[in-house]
Amino acid sequence: MLRIKIQHKYHLACTGCGHVTPNFWTWFEQNQQCPKCGSKHSEVWYNRRYQRLPRLIGRRNPNSFWHYFPFLPLLRRRHIISKGEGAIPVEQWTFLEEFAKEKYGLDLNVHVYRNDLNGGTGTFKDIAASLAASLFNEIGINQYCIASTGNSATAYAKYLSLAKVNCSVFMPEDAIKTSEATISSYGQQVFRVMGDYAKAKEIAAGYARLHNIPISTGNIDPIRVEAKKTMVFEWLRQMDKFPDVYIQAVSGGTGPIAIDKGIREIKQVYPELKNPRFLLIQTDGCDPMVQAWEDAEAVGFPEGFEKKYPIIDNPQTEVPTLATGNPATYPIVAKLVKESGGSFLRMREKKLVSVGKLTAYEQKVIPGPASAVSIAGFFVALRKNLIKNGETVLLNIGEGPNRAPYFLEQMIYTSHNVYNVDECAPHSIDDYRSQLWNEVMRD
Repeated sequence: MLRIKIQHKYHLACTGCGHVTPNFWTWFEQNQQCPKCGSKHSEVWYNRRYQRLPRLIGRRNPNSFWHYFPFLPLLRRRHIISKGEGAIPVEQWTFLEEFAKEKYGLDLNVHVYRNDLNGGTGTFKDIAASLAASLFNEIGINQYCIASTGNSATAYAKYLSLAKVNCSVFMPEDAIKTSEATISSYGQQVFRVMGDYAKAKEIAAGYARLHNIPISTGNIDPIRVEAKKTMVFEWLRQMDKFPDVYIQAVSGGTGPIAIDKGIREIKQVYPELKNPRFLLIQTDGCDPMVQAWEDAEAVGFPEGFEKKYPIIDNPQTEVPTLATGNPATYPIVAKLVKESGGSFLRMREKKLVSVGKLTAYEQKVIPGPASAVSIAGFFVALRKNLIKNGETVLLNIGEGPNRAPYFLEQMIYTSHNVYNVDECAPHSIDDYRSQLWNEVMRD
């Protein structure tokens, strides 16, 4: 028997009607929804003294996001499944600062949150997968299913296999083959759905009902939100100043939802904290949130604007991990963006490789395609005068190029085919700089 004190570590509260679910055992027995109003959106709250949090934040070099165990919904540390995720650096990228100064006369502090360095699968999905695997280990869940365009499924496949949980993954037909291979290599089952991401989610939901198997509830899943809220704790630990502006590529939007939850949760000990200005980036290959935002902006954001958004069937994009044509969480995310004074921005997919090459050249960091979207968003935001002088800007890059070899191959630009030694000559790395910058800046 768990001690009464431990049992009351946390509870879930419905954001709609306030109904309290005592723990995740009950949450899954309720089919991950409120039994009173049917909402799937509940938040986790803790019966904890938050005066402990600054002491945790003040400690250096944590091994993982489990450093914040007192404020995560797991009762026993022995159930933790971890690969060092969440203990990632916030780096200062001076080449972006120098560009903003030279081109726009802005003195900025530009930082990058390196989710590509996560210890599990090298993506921003690792912390949620770690928390899910740990909870399932504690609760006794041995079957799970998830619909994913790639990153979530890969992370869940690995972490759930470590917890000996069987995971069935439903992927759209355009999902990257490397992701499918990675999932399969862990012994997890893959269903490649002949259709888009929306179709994959539909079939996954049917499978969950048919076999009575828990399914990921997507971007409002309290497991995902609780894991990702620790971003806020890490920024407080690593940064001299909390970001004024936050930039990320967006598919569903758990990132801003989790940041908002984390800040609200710790208001009693950090009353001065507020949400950064959210600048969320989509590509012109799949941009329903940007379209909805532009339409609302054109008519002055009328009441209820967030409820109106287009649905893009079978989006054709070079970034399958961002291919959410039906943005069901837009009503939540759009309100957060509006309240923060932020915006949704569009970048052109034809610039992806150019941004990737420039980043690798200047910073010696090779981004994945979705990460390149976020970095491109910084340039778009500057062009639209959405960043102010003196501000601290944080870019969230979600993955490296490991599972996008097709993207990496497009970055070749220094190779020569030769037949003899006379055709070979030394080179200077500096000779490429202007070429790469011109590619990014050219319309």
